Amino acid sequence: MLLGFFAFLLLFIPYDSIAADTTTFNGYLRTGTGLASDGGKQACFKLPGAGGKYRLGNECENYAELGLSHVLFTDNKASVGNSGTPTQLTFTYHGMLAFASSGNQDAEASTPAFRNNYIQASNLLPDQPEMSAWVGTRFYRRHDIHINDYFYWDTTGPGAGIENYDLGFAKISYAFLPNADATGNASVTHDIRLSELSVNKAGKLTVGLAIGQASERDTNVGNDTGGWAINAVHKQNGLMGGDNTFSFQYGKGGLVNAGGRNDSTASSGDTSTRITNNIVFNNGGEWTSMMSLVYQDTEISNASTTWLSLGGRPQYHFSDRLSLAVEVGVDQVEPDGAASRNLYKVTIAPQLSTSRDFWSRPVLRAFVTYAAWNQGAEAAGIDAGNVFDGKSGITYGFQAEAWW
Repeated sequence: MLLGFFAFLLLFIPYDSIAADTTTFNGYLRTGTGLASDGGKQACFKLPGAGGKYRLGNECENYAELGLSHVLFTDNKASVGNSGTPTQLTFTYHGMLAFASSGNQDAEASTPAFRNNYIQASNLLPDQPEMSAWVGTRFYRRHDIHINDYFYWDTTGPGAGIENYDLGFAKISYAFLPNADATGNASVTHDIRLSELSVNKAGKLTVGLAIGQASERDTNVGNDTGGWAINAVHKQNGLMGGDNTFSFQYGKGGLVNAGGRNDSTASSGDTSTRITNNIVFNNGGEWTSMMSLVYQDTEISNASTTWLSLGGRPQYHFSDRLSLAVEVGVDQVEPDGAASRNLYKVTIAPQLSTSRDFWSRPVLRAFVTYAAWNQGAEAAGIDAGNVFDGKSGITYGFQAEAWW
């Protein structure tokens, strides 16, 4: 499978142009194995209605993203702007295939998905070294909370755009993001962002306005909802070697999911408000950690649902190579007309890694996870297949994680 992936990519690259300085390999993977306390296969715990789950010792699938970037063309005739710095127009191909499998046995079927498949043109204008244009499918300027794998601002998919035009006080980006379904219905999200706004010492602000536009075909079949959303993310650096990231998001109509793309089947009165905060302490000492908060209030078809999530992953480093991670997470979902749902999860994981850094990868882990939930969560289907007796469960196993 992997050989086929690279062979496919190399079809687009002339043989004599392949060189170490123009081609890079990048990716991400997590893989592991585990069992449940009753002797069955490892089960993972996610509260129905929650946008994420605390992931340490709580990921049942094998997953990999394998990417390749290759410089297709560089103009030898450099342009010189007012700054006197030469710029060389460059075209770069970015490709990435993602693979997921259940991890039950050898040689499992896995359908690859193109997560990145786009061409980027950089150094377009003199005095704009960070500006670029792109067309294709890509991860687009994503924001997430790592410990619960929650991408709260993520418009990944097909599109085209201009990135990082320097206005002096900030950089502006625009993306044209179509979103189609299997029946041919489509809408467009116009994504406008201002990034790297210096609002305080060591603090940067990114603000975005998204406008959803339903197509004529949507209107003809009764799905004619556009929408709008505002997104703001403030990152404060220099906090005990780490940072604090706070976000506020509001979406309406087709952009009720404020951090995503327009959904023309939504109702015009649908709304959502979301607040997130995550703190990383990472000073290279004995202790590192991440703590997170998510609060979301969504109203769809006049029915309100709130999601509250609190969690943390402190790590104690015995040495540069050996550490112990403990992750605790609490999720609560309160839907209109139904019982409140609660999930409590704790994982203990000794780790072998490369340094005293929270982000140190690759890492090998052993883990034991305990989770408990209430009757509302049980009724909503948290224990699919009734894997556990009662409203709690234990899983254990091993995991490897890396990015490069």
